[in-house]
Amino acid sequence: MRVIDLTRPMRDGMEAYPGDVPGLAVEHLARFPEDEYAMSRFALLHAHCGTHFDSPRHFIADGADVSEVPLIAAPIVVITTDAPEIGPEELSRGRLAGKAVLIHTGWDKQVGTARYYRDYPIVTPAAAKFLAGQGIAVLGLDTPSPDPPDSSDYPVHHILLGAGIPIVEGLVNLKSLAAGSKNAYFIAFPLKVKGMEATPTRAAALLPEGGST
Repeated sequence: MRVIDLTRPMRDGMEAYPGDVPGLAVEHLARFPEDEYAMSRFALLHAHCGTHFDSPRHFIADGADVSEVPLIAAPIVVITTDAPEIGPEELSRGRLAGKAVLIHTGWDKQVGTARYYRDYPIVTPAAAKFLAGQGIAVLGLDTPSPDPPDSSDYPVHHILLGAGIPIVEGLVNLKSLAAGSKNAYFIAFPLKVKGMEATPTRAAALLPEGGST
């Protein structure tokens, strides 16, 4: 198998949604060479920092938290689009039941810029209802959210998470899969922390040797 990493690197001082909130702060308790070993701790880790996994608990009061959602390992369907609003017509790609639907917009090029949390492509509520009706396994995005940055009711989150479908936001490198992802699987492993609605996650695509990309 080949592994394609779809995860943003995390760094001390990086941002979290909505862009002006600290996402990660690292404290070094010991360093080389003076201590002859290294030890660090997270002084701050925002649950929605970088590439992260939203469980149903994020918007559904009795929804599963990240420790209760099964680890994601699902066949990939990549949707490539430059539409500013992604509707059902963009998503009609045959049967999607049990699939990891990954929406590739190229927005990961904006990571680290002031635009990243503004003006990104969004998923419409109609598209979310379509995906929920299809019974997808997970929705993955290279944007920071499926809902608009100024949303007050987050309809797409409510529709998908209400249907038990987790959302992985802030993916990168989906371009590597856009040309073809036959027989590829998406994996996403959030931290297993009880009671948490979201955590940063390591996400990747697994492709059989010789598989197309």
